[in-house]
Amino acid sequence: MKKEKRMRKALFLGLVIFAFILSAVNLPAADIKIGYANLQKALNECDAGIKAKDTLKDEAKKLEDELNIKQEELKKMKDEIDKKANVWNKETREAKEKDFKTRSQDFQQKFMDYGEQLNKKKQEVEAQIIEELRDVVEEIAKKKGYAYVFEKSVGGLLYAPSDADLTDEVIKTYNKRTKSK
Repeated sequence: MKKEKRMRKALFLGLVIFAFILSAVNLPAADIKIGYANLQKALNECDAGIKAKDTLKDEAKKLEDELNIKQEELKKMKDEIDKKANVWNKETREAKEKDFKTRSQDFQQKFMDYGEQLNKKKQEVEAQIIEELRDVVEEIAKKKGYAYVFEKSVGGLLYAPSDADLTDEVIKTYNKRTKSK
């Protein structure tokens, strides 16, 4: 949340500085070509983003299946303890309860580790794709003569005409680039 606020402040400050520079330079607005791209949309719709999402979903499913098996084992253990606690001697009951507690803690730790592992991998993959999308934006901007290209998904761009939106072109160019790899 703090990171997002800092990004918004930085974007706002950048826009203010940009507006100040434009007014100080006295260039006609028609000479400056400005565009924008929604990198979050591009990330979600480009082939690499879709593939990454599917891969992460498959990985999450495998980990979930593994956790479900462990959870079922714990449930069976708990049921056995509940049913036979009165029949077992004190040492056996305490040993079974201790074993159950240890396995439950291991399960909880594994659950947390898997969540962190998946989140870290998601962030790494998304960061890589976003960096590549930024390169594509820069390439398009240079090729088409854009002086500035802003990020729409951050929330700092309140309005822009749709003909200045480069998002679809960024997605197409990125998909072509990654298919040739």
